[in-house]
Amino acid sequence: MRIIALIAVAIILIPGLLNAEPRTISVNKIASPPVVDGDLKDWGEGEWIPLILKPAIEDDKENLTGTLNVEMKTAIAGDRFYMAARWPDKDKNAEYKSWIWKRTKYKRGDKLDDMFAVRFFMDGEYDACMFTEKRFVSDVWIWSAGRSNPAGYAKDTRQVITPKLVEDAAEYELPSGKIIYIKKYDDSGNPIYENTKPKRKKFAGKKLPGIKVTENASGSIADVRAKGIWKDGFWTLELSRSLDTKNTDDVAFKAGESLMGAIAVYNKGNAEHKSVSEELVFEFAK
Repeated sequence: MRIIALIAVAIILIPGLLNAEPRTISVNKIASPPVVDGDLKDWGEGEWIPLILKPAIEDDKENLTGTLNVEMKTAIAGDRFYMAARWPDKDKNAEYKSWIWKRTKYKRGDKLDDMFAVRFFMDGEYDACMFTEKRFVSDVWIWSAGRSNPAGYAKDTRQVITPKLVEDAAEYELPSGKIIYIKKYDDSGNPIYENTKPKRKKFAGKKLPGIKVTENASGSIADVRAKGIWKDGFWTLELSRSLDTKNTDDVAFKAGESLMGAIAVYNKGNAEHKSVSEELVFEFAK
């Protein structure tokens, strides 16, 4: 089934984000790589970059994140890129659509986990707004508290935005009347986690997990190591990937070059119900 969302004028990003100058993020080299375990002690206390994230859609009642202060650091150690982030969240939401026993059968629950995503421009004509008539591709890493985190990864994906028809893509009608198509593709390889499907009418407990971590995650989809910890009302998260995986579905981070991107945080949310940063320019040290 195709989904069409009508987009009003000045809609997707709150005024100010699209017009703001991109924020430069210097990705400098460090001697010792941090351990990707969610504990940020390896990063020290100084030089954290403050970012203000705001709802991606104005007056979005399904956005539970709101305006959010996120602190971030990035670095290169050896042949790997590292990112650390921390942000407030009063509740730890690490359950994803568990199966709940209802009288005589199991039904999917509606609980969603917290998420963090980072986007890097990959190909095409970049636009700060996703709702554009331009075609461009982004490399998107998606960390989820209840799905990818137990496995120690962020799911590596690509997002394609195009005015040309794409089957099974989300469809959005722009104020001009033109339709654009947005679709996310998982990178190649064996998945990090899978949805579960219990025998619906055979009782095995009042609640069963909605996903299971796979034992053979591999390939490009498992490029990004990631681990988050929730403690005392804060998430702390670390992510790491090779500078150049040599995979065609990954963007390469090159010394001395810049790359456009952005980050997003979801509080018990998915799809467009997120809060996003201003546009970021990642400048990689020579």
